[in-house]
Amino acid sequence: MQLSIEKIAHALALPKGKIERWIRQGRIPLVRQDNVCTFDQQALERWASQNNLAFRPDEPQMPPCVPSNENSLTAALKNGGAHYDVAGTQTGEVFQSAVDRLDSIPPANKALLVEKLIERESLASTGIGKGIAIPHPRNPESIGICNPAVAACFLSTPIEFHALDGRPVAILFILLSPSVQTHLQILSKLSFCLRQEDFVAFLKTPPQPETLMSRLGQMERLCDTRDLRQG
Repeated sequence: MQLSIEKIAHALALPKGKIERWIRQGRIPLVRQDNVCTFDQQALERWASQNNLAFRPDEPQMPPCVPSNENSLTAALKNGGAHYDVAGTQTGEVFQSAVDRLDSIPPANKALLVEKLIERESLASTGIGKGIAIPHPRNPESIGICNPAVAACFLSTPIEFHALDGRPVAILFILLSPSVQTHLQILSKLSFCLRQEDFVAFLKTPPQPETLMSRLGQMERLCDTRDLRQG
């Protein structure tokens, strides 16, 4: 089982800042992969015992998951949120920074989500061009969430993403779904929005959360109208 810094601090009953200092000093066991640090619970338990530290990784009980029938793009954005000045100079660092901010993901699942995003990116870039990428796990249901979430992440610095047009990426829409079918539904609507040049220009502002939600709702209604006409 892999743990976040927050969970390690909780398990050791120590401030997060102290754990981060120990990491910089190389005093605590960790694994580095693509510039992302992960922690193994068994290794930490052995390390804590050797250093006469109590290690209690028990998590507080999460509320029961209640699936919603609402699979709209705007509902997914509400679940995922808008996040600004997301730091990082490489994909792994950016994924870690972004996932750390997601309230829709239990802390115990965040390290796994970062791994899944990196794994999917290693297969082929999710950079669709125009400075935008849509990262997502290869198997959407593997994260174990009940309701779809789209996290709009505006990076503090554009990064190389091996996108289709070769341009650096400055905006991520991290797409998380409870099933493949839901993933495809949300992805279709999001892709429609991102094909509209005026919407892409609007994103480069970047917009505040309320404005983004309102504009995305307008775009989704256009998408639904298109689907009705085609049907």
